[in-house]
Amino acid sequence: MRLLPAALLWALLCAPASAQVAQGLPGLEDLPEPTRYLAGYVSAGGGWSVPFGGHWGDRSSGFKPSETFSLSASRRVDELLSYGLETAYSWRHRHREMSGLKVKIFSLTPFVRVSFPEGETLYYGTLGAGLYQWTQPAFTSGGVRFSSGSGSSAGMNLGGGVSYPFWFGSRLGLDLRWHHIFNMEGPNFNLDTADNIYALLTLHYGVWRDKK
Repeated sequence: MRLLPAALLWALLCAPASAQVAQGLPGLEDLPEPTRYLAGYVSAGGGWSVPFGGHWGDRSSGFKPSETFSLSASRRVDELLSYGLETAYSWRHRHREMSGLKVKIFSLTPFVRVSFPEGETLYYGTLGAGLYQWTQPAFTSGGVRFSSGSGSSAGMNLGGGVSYPFWFGSRLGLDLRWHHIFNMEGPNFNLDTADNIYALLTLHYGVWRDKK
């Protein structure tokens, strides 16, 4: 029983000091406003472009997958919505029967992106449309020399991806996209439409700006 009065006395002595400490701690409303904000991302990706469907993607007489590189810049409207411009280049779609026939595809497509953050994981969906430029260098097959060709066509892409925190504020993830070219016709082939699945390992680097 003698411990009870001693405990009460100790509590009374410590209470003012504890109150002063508590009063010295800033509340959330007292914290300074952030001076910078995440304005957008610059992204670079590398992987494969895989043809599918029609003569373009035929497994016996169509074209083979090609290495692919992409580069894009986006601006955030808010936490969910962003827009930007993307370019992609596939430089070696070889024909399965005529080894000398090779098609290169370059695209320039504005896009919109909707993001779905879940903790540190970020899921997103992308819709883009723009210009697809293709070239076919001159080649020889069966002793016959074929001339070069090139052209451009409208196209679109649709897909999504996921990214995770990586290094120094960057994010690393996987991007899967369906690219549809409405018309590919040249002096040596007529493909009508061409479809590719792009599978890219993508690095996203955040761009921060000062608040005015």
